[in-house]
Amino acid sequence: MRRMYLLLAVTALCLLDKPAVATPPDGDPPVTFRSDVSMGRVDAQVVDGASHPIRDLRVQDFILRVDGKPQEIRHFQSERRPVDVVLLLDVSRSMEPHIRRVATASHQALRALGEQDRIAIMVFDRWTRLCMPFNSNRVGAERALESVLDRETFEGGTDITRGLLDTASYVAENARRDARRAIVIVTDDQTERSRNEAAVLRALTRADSVLSALIAPDALHTGTAYRRTLRFDDDRPRDIFGDQVPPWYGSYPMRRPRTQSAGTSQIANQSGGDSMAVDQASAFEYTLARIRERYALYFYLPEGMQPGDERSVEVLLSDTARRRYARAEVRYRRSYLAPNGGNDTGHERPIRWVSLQR
Repeated sequence: MRRMYLLLAVTALCLLDKPAVATPPDGDPPVTFRSDVSMGRVDAQVVDGASHPIRDLRVQDFILRVDGKPQEIRHFQSERRPVDVVLLLDVSRSMEPHIRRVATASHQALRALGEQDRIAIMVFDRWTRLCMPFNSNRVGAERALESVLDRETFEGGTDITRGLLDTASYVAENARRDARRAIVIVTDDQTERSRNEAAVLRALTRADSVLSALIAPDALHTGTAYRRTLRFDDDRPRDIFGDQVPPWYGSYPMRRPRTQSAGTSQIANQSGGDSMAVDQASAFEYTLARIRERYALYFYLPEGMQPGDERSVEVLLSDTARRRYARAEVRYRRSYLAPNGGNDTGHERPIRWVSLQR
C-alpha cells in the first residue's frame, strides 16, 4: 500500500510539474516530493538506562533541530534498512588475542546481519589494508578473519587516526547510497602517531557513517614509557617480547615508543555510535545488532544550503516520550553534510589490497 501512495505521488509530479503529497497509512507524516527541494536524513538510536535499544518509538516521539531551529520530520522509518559495515582490525603488537576472540565469535555474531547487509574487512597498524571488500557472504567473512590471523605478524606499530581516515574514505567511495553505514573498530586505543578527533569526525560525516568501538585492554601498558628488560637466548640479547637487540646494547635499559589514546571511544560516541569492552560476552554480536536498530528521520535541507555545506543537528525525545523512558539516551551524529553528488572524500591516500589467496 505504501508503494502505491509513493507511485501516485511521483506520477502526479511528472504530469503536473507541481508539488505532490503522498499520505502513507499508519499515522506516519505525509511525504512531499518537490523537484526544487533536497531532503536530508539523520539516523538515531535510542537506548534505555541499560543501553538496550528502544524499538517502539514513533515520529511524534522525536524533536529535530538543524542549526538550533526546529525542523519538521517529513518522513520517518523505524524498520530495518540494509547495512554496509566495515570491520576494522588493529593488528599492532599485543592485539592478536583480541582479534582471535573476534574471529572465534564471528560465526555467531554475523548472524545479527540480514540477508541484504554487507560486511568488509580491513586491518591496520601503521598502514591500512583491505582484506575483503563489501560482501554479503558470511562464510567468506569468517575465512577472511582466519586469514588475518594466519598472515599478520602482530608486530607493527599503530596509527589509529590514519586507519580510521582510510576506512572512512573506503566507506564513502564504496558503500551503497541507500544503506546505513557503520565502522566497527577493534583496538586497544593506543596510537604512536598524532591524535586528530576533528579530522576523523569530519571524515565520518562525509562517509555518512557511525563508528562503534570494541576496546581491548592496553596489555603492553604502552600508554606510559617503561624500561626494556633483556633476556639472553643463544648468547643473543632479546627483550621481553622476543625482539633481538643490537649486540652493543648490552644491559642498558631501553624505552619503547610512547603511545597515547587516540580518543576512539569519544569519536564513536560523537559519531552516534558507542563503545564497549571487546572481552565482554557477545560484544561483537551485540554491536552488529545495535547498528541495525536505528530510526531514520528525514527533513528538508535548510534554504540556501549548498552541496558540501555542514550543519549542526540535534535529535531529542519529546516530553511525552521522555516521561515513558526517563533514562533514555538518543545517539546520533551531531552534524550533517549536504551531498555534493560525487565521491569527494577529502582523502586521496590509496588503500592497499591484501589478497586472501593462499
